[in-house]
Amino acid sequence: MGAKRQRIVDKGPSFYANSPGSSFMYNAPPNGYVSQPPPQFPVVRLRGLPFDCTETDVAEFFHGLDIVDVLFVHKGGKFSGEAFCVLGYPLQVDFALQKNRQNMGRRYVEVFRSKRQDYYKTIANEMSESCGSPRRNIPRAKSYDEGKGLS
Repeated sequence: MGAKRQRIVDKGPSFYANSPGSSFMYNAPPNGYVSQPPPQFPVVRLRGLPFDCTETDVAEFFHGLDIVDVLFVHKGGKFSGEAFCVLGYPLQVDFALQKNRQNMGRRYVEVFRSKRQDYYKTIANEMSESCGSPRRNIPRAKSYDEGKGLS
């Protein structure tokens, strides 16, 4: 093999004229936003839903919007008539709010802007209710004396 050739670096004018420098690519603002806050989490809260409401009913109510998740709120093991609906894009929240006080079946539904923290708190509450203490949903066994009194 022959000797290695030395690479020639030309310091003359480049195609880009002046180099944009390191700040052009590597010191970009986080998330690529320039003087704009990051978009809000696209979630709305629904109140006044029929007690037999399903995810399909919510999808039909918000026809044309991209629904990512529907979380029905339960209190004491029963449906409370409230739900959270996560949409595909933050801009869709404004379209969902236009459905405020429109009917679903025989009930009018209120639509509110909500926050990510409220949605996550509700998920945590739902999980703690369903996975709560193991003794919570198990009926108490009758003692021997209680069983004798029934005979």
